[in-house]
Formats: sequence, structure tokens, C-alpha cells
Amino acid sequence: MKKLLFLFSALLFMSCSGDDDSSSNDTSINPPSWIQGVWMREDLEGFGYEFTKDDICSVLYNTKSCNKASIDMWINAPNVEVNVYEEISDDRYFIEITSLNFTSQLEFIKVSSTRIKLSELLTEVDIFYTLQQ
Repeated sequence: MKKLLFLFSALLFMSCSGDDDSSSNDTSINPPSWIQGVWMREDLEGFGYEFTKDDICSVLYNTKSCNKASIDMWINAPNVEVNVYEEISDDRYFIEITSLNFTSQLEFIKVSSTRIKLSELLTEVDIFYTLQQ
């Protein structure tokens, strides 16, 4: 199960780049209010994301893997670059997290107040998520 969670996290963190007008360049994670909540994939049961005011967690059934914990673990490690870059707008959230010489990118587009898509430009596949109540 742990191997599956790692594979799921690694695959979902490879995405596209983008350009918007709101950004930060530090180690904090600041998802916009419109995306905060639990979003589950429409086409694959048990897979999704949880966004809080200061974190993004990958969800695999009842297991969460959160980025803030990983950043906190590596931030004071010697010779490890840790950086978070975000672009935020009313209908788009892009985040790029760099740690251990690996950069992961996620771009979420707001489709409606209860539906978002994860744009996968590398594979040219969009994955849709629904807000859970």
C-alpha cells in the first residue's frame, strides 16, 4: 500500500507550468479559498487531494500524504534546496515544489464551485475532481 501511495504521489506531482499574476517564492503553501476542501477524482475511486489554508495533501483512500510535513522535514537539512512557488487567480492554482533536487508541479483549473481539473500537459490528459461534502 505504501508503494502504491508513493507511486500515486509521484505521478500526480508531475504536471505543467503556467503563468499568472499572483505568486510567492518561499516555503509556505497557500491554496486559495475557492479550492480548500477535499476533492476526489471522478474517474477513479479513492484518489484525490485535500487543500487546507496552508497545505496540499494527496489522498489515497483513507491515507494522506501532505506536502507541508515533507517541507518541514527538509527545510533545515544541509545541502537540500526547498522552495515553493505559487500562482493564484480566481480560477487557477499553480504550485511548484522543489526539494531534494526534484521539482513537482500541479495546475488546477476551477471548472465550477464543485468541480476542478488537474491539467496534465505532459500527457495531454485532464483529470477531473469533485468537491466532497
